[in-house]
Amino acid sequence: MPLVEPGRKAPAFSLPDQHGRTHRRKDYADDTPGCTKEACAFRDARPDVKKGKAAARLTYLIGPDGTVARRWDRVKVDGHAAAVLRAVDEL
Repeated sequence: MPLVEPGRKAPAFSLPDQHGRTHRRKDYADDTPGCTKEACAFRDARPDVKKGKAAARLTYLIGPDGTVARRWDRVKVDGHAAAVLRAVDEL
């Protein structure tokens, strides 16, 4: 899949997680406290990510309107979460 530039509509996606559950973009088009709680629960359930045992190489921040607000290429674990959270606050 080609990279999506910021400002473009995020494509529909459907991806399985480590438990076999399918996640779709349309399932996350909600900006509610429940959505935030769910995202935090995912983060807390994956301590290997917090400890740097997993590496993300590309991150997209998709805004409430379904467009790509930001894209981070060649992501490094240290400091990345803080950068993404700052960008979320700017939405």
